[in-house]
Amino acid sequence: MDAYLVSGWQALCQQLAPAFTGPTFVTFLHVATGWALCRSRPAVTALVHTIGPTLLGHAAKHWTAYEKFFYRAAWSMPELSRLLLTRVVAPLLDRCGADGPAAGGAGEAEAEAGAGADAELKIDDTTTGRHGRHVAYAGYFKDASASNAAHAVVRWAHNWVIGAVAVRPGRWPKWVLCLPVLFELYRKRADCDAARGRPFLTRQQIAAAMIRRTREALPGRAIHVAADGAYATKEVAEAAGEASTGPRRADLTSRIRADAAIYELPPKRRRPGRGPRPGKGRRLPTPRQIAARRTKGWRSVEVLAYGRRVKRRVLAVVCLWWRVARDKPIKLLIVRDPSGVQKDDYLFCTDPSVPDERVVERFAARWPVEDAVRDGKQVGGFGQVQGWCEHTVERQAPFALVVQTLVKAWYLLYGADDAAARARLDGDETYTWMKRKEHPSYLDMLATLRRALWSERLKCNSCLSGRVAALLKPLQFTLCAAA
Repeated sequence: MDAYLVSGWQALCQQLAPAFTGPTFVTFLHVATGWALCRSRPAVTALVHTIGPTLLGHAAKHWTAYEKFFYRAAWSMPELSRLLLTRVVAPLLDRCGADGPAAGGAGEAEAEAGAGADAELKIDDTTTGRHGRHVAYAGYFKDASASNAAHAVVRWAHNWVIGAVAVRPGRWPKWVLCLPVLFELYRKRADCDAARGRPFLTRQQIAAAMIRRTREALPGRAIHVAADGAYATKEVAEAAGEASTGPRRADLTSRIRADAAIYELPPKRRRPGRGPRPGKGRRLPTPRQIAARRTKGWRSVEVLAYGRRVKRRVLAVVCLWWRVARDKPIKLLIVRDPSGVQKDDYLFCTDPSVPDERVVERFAARWPVEDAVRDGKQVGGFGQVQGWCEHTVERQAPFALVVQTLVKAWYLLYGADDAAARARLDGDETYTWMKRKEHPSYLDMLATLRRALWSERLKCNSCLSGRVAALLKPLQFTLCAAA
């Protein structure tokens, strides 16, 4: 069973081989596997200690090869993201049915990955703290996770815009899992140089470019974009609208300002007299005023939000938000908690035909991207990388999220059926102190992969005692780093 799990990990990594040359792919395989096994800060020296003399059938390289992999090797993160979308995540979307993903590899041809199930793209940005004035593209940014309404925390950091695809495994019906696939570093104007092909882009323009890249990578799928209110802008709405020109529609779901200027749809008949037909109707009250004044039209719905079924009261209004969507109708949805515990929420969707329940669920499904960022920082070393030059900065931190996506995809395709993985979830005599889990955590996925990799490396029936002795050193380093 361990050999099957390890070969599944290798097959999944093999899907990204076209992004590298032959020798560089071996380096990538070592770095990705070492990153998953490493229990300390993912510096190159720690990865070298974790890799040991051999790994996955390949002899370890000189430590400088792993250093050069980030700052000098000929590969690009955008191409790696494209392959991650088409060869890893897209087949997984099609496999996640009522009974969960089927066992097997992700070996479908890339050309076949363009058509299939809809893709839910979640976009958010986060900061990763850095040290040193000479770190490329670092600057002072607001840390939203540490700030509150009364006090804003600003620190020296990098600011990353992240696009993640939501997957809904059938075997865990209340679980939405986000797989990070798109990564772009936000640079301040002083760090941009249009002559070098790096013009200044706002976070919203970066998000719009991510939507277009997703559409190009998955041309036959409907793309449902969800982001917080900071991305409810004209650029993002236009990028989502461009994807709805084909047979599969696309839309944007986000928050609308409580004081937004909204209008009725333009009249169907032209007013008598001369002049062009008006592009919009009369101005409506703001969403906050509509929620306070209107008593008719409310509906009671039950939605799956944040991992549980909840009841909500919703009021839908089809209107124009000229500032963002121009003359394209949107659905304004006011969401109210019947118990009164939570404040009214104001959402909108650029496709008015989407049911009210789906609008609420799509926006609520944006939260797992926050979980992915948290796992990347606390477990994957997303905020602990050491590189400081331009190429390393652009590659090393997002590589932690690439490994996270590979681990999650591997678990859904292979690791979830492992006996040890089921024991951690369901509980047995070994884990009597653990409660039964509704779904696995990222740490559970990593633990399953680490157990399979170490069991395969240290086979009990191995006659090569010298090989086992050589592997005891990286195992000891890993255990000491975890202590």
